[in-house]
Amino acid sequence: MAKPINQEIIDDILLILEGRRLTGYQIFKLLKDKHPRLSSRLVYHYLYMGMEKGYLKVEKVSESGNFSWGSTAEKKYYSLNK
Repeated sequence: MAKPINQEIIDDILLILEGRRLTGYQIFKLLKDKHPRLSSRLVYHYLYMGMEKGYLKVEKVSESGNFSWGSTAEKKYYSLNK
């Protein structure tokens, strides 16, 4: 049986992204206090649903740095699809 959709979480994601772009992990950290039982996996599921419905867009950005796996990392930034 599929887990029911929590519209409150979806609404909170849309409010968080108003006027800015954030990674999924940043969104998860901002939601965690209000929704303590929320998992990062569920946040990414809701982000995917938001993209499928046309509410959100994703931008892949390659960032340079000194990471344990090399010198670049590709991050996905989510924002509202206006």
